[in-house]
Amino acid sequence: MSGFCPPGIRLHTLFCGALLALVFALQPARADTAALDVLLQNTRASIPAGSPCPPQAEPLQQVLCRGKLRLGVRSKYAPFADQVNGRPEGFEIDLGAALANRLGVQPHYVQVTPANRIASLGEGRTDAVIATMGHTLQRDAEVRFVRPHYYQSETVVVGRSDLDLPDIDTVKGKTVCVAVGNNTNAELASHGARLMLFDSASQLVDQLRQGACSFAAQDNTFFAAYLNEPEFGARHHVKFSFAPLPWGIGVDQRQGALLAEALGLALQEMHASGQLLALAQAHGIETDFLQQQQRLWRSGPCAQAAGIHEAACMQQPHDNQLAQTAFAPWVSAFEAWCRERLGIKITLAMLKTRIALEFFLEGVAFSLALVCGAIASTWALALVFGGGLSSPHRWLRWPARTVLMAMQSTPLVLLMVFAEVLVGAVGANSSFIALAAAIVVLGLFNGSNAGQAIAEAHASLWAERGPTSLRPSLRQAMLRAKAQLLAFVVNATRGSPAASIIGVPELLSAQTDITSFASERATTYSLLLVFYMLVVSLVVWLGQRWERQQNARQAGLDA
Repeated sequence: MSGFCPPGIRLHTLFCGALLALVFALQPARADTAALDVLLQNTRASIPAGSPCPPQAEPLQQVLCRGKLRLGVRSKYAPFADQVNGRPEGFEIDLGAALANRLGVQPHYVQVTPANRIASLGEGRTDAVIATMGHTLQRDAEVRFVRPHYYQSETVVVGRSDLDLPDIDTVKGKTVCVAVGNNTNAELASHGARLMLFDSASQLVDQLRQGACSFAAQDNTFFAAYLNEPEFGARHHVKFSFAPLPWGIGVDQRQGALLAEALGLALQEMHASGQLLALAQAHGIETDFLQQQQRLWRSGPCAQAAGIHEAACMQQPHDNQLAQTAFAPWVSAFEAWCRERLGIKITLAMLKTRIALEFFLEGVAFSLALVCGAIASTWALALVFGGGLSSPHRWLRWPARTVLMAMQSTPLVLLMVFAEVLVGAVGANSSFIALAAAIVVLGLFNGSNAGQAIAEAHASLWAERGPTSLRPSLRQAMLRAKAQLLAFVVNATRGSPAASIIGVPELLSAQTDITSFASERATTYSLLLVFYMLVVSLVVWLGQRWERQQNARQAGLDA
């Protein structure tokens, strides 16, 4: 039946889809059709007559009682789901309508995102989610997937045509734009990619067009329509693909067994009859997977109602399960305690999987090394600039003033970008080279300004003593300008997260990578804020202690 509308026949796809649906509707009833009818009849009989829908009823009972199936769907993801003139349209929208119709209820669409689609089930906002959600072993712990699957995709990395990126092993050090919640983000991060996060996949295309992203990763189904556009397709190509991923409908993990059974039987019908294939053809979607599924569900044990429970009939979920830490159960228990006892929802993703913990510890280590290096370079370069700016020799003063003017007129972020370009131009892309470059930039940016304060203190000391006296020492000038020097040291500490721009895997960069696959940002970035607050507070405390010691020493000398 998949050849009913061959490409050579010039029929409008929607008309072709309608013909297919009519043909399939005239086919004899199957065993799975009868099984679904019995399940729906028994479930309706279990609902008390003449009373409101029971609030604690099983989701299928709620759906049949309300006469409405609440479906979580995406937007701006054509041709699967989009908003057109204020109305949802797309393959998944039509699939949801067909499933609701088969259950004898009306569809009601709730907009969700990759970051909150699973949460919408637990919060009771949706009964089922049809939102381009890949079925992975990791997600099996969070949501119940309806079987069989209704589609399959794989992740592709798209980039500018003039850039070379042959496989996933070459992404180390490259910036790849991704959408929050994509299940393959962890795989990219583990191969050393520097991830830039966006809330929606549509933003990835905008960033590629504007040149803000050289590479972006997302499902091949998402990029297919854009790559067919003449302008976008001429400037961007698929670099490589990885991680084949079946898509599934999600229902509540704890209470959604009956609803999953009903939707599974309905999907089995749609696969076997070709109705699902017809919907895909009507929307111009790649159908290789659906053609294979149609053949599978029309013959042998898979054609029986029990086929949806047969392992041989099922597409296996993608194995992206991340290795757990030894203390992950205790972390999960602590999260649950905070949620139940304190009413606070926290997610300590960096402590539950080994790769996230590695990112976190590496980020802490690089951040501390960066702060120490920035403080040391700021202090050292402050003395260099202080000596140069206060030198009696022009050949020392003028170069120092030129560099100072450049530092004072250029934003720190732009200096970091310049350092990234410079490091990339010489082919030095290691994390330690990036760390050294960031330390130098932070030292120049803050040390030059601190050096100016030392030079001004030097001039004021000499003016107080008179021109015939001995020139003040640089140490004396530094002690007079110690408040300004400490201020720029603290400023260097605060500015250290900017090093993530040039590829230093410090804590901000690590937390970004963790967030990309953990789909939780509030707790992650709150911890980042607390970390830098503690680091800055420690630097301020040490600086104030040093300042008090110098004041006490000076008071002793004056006495």
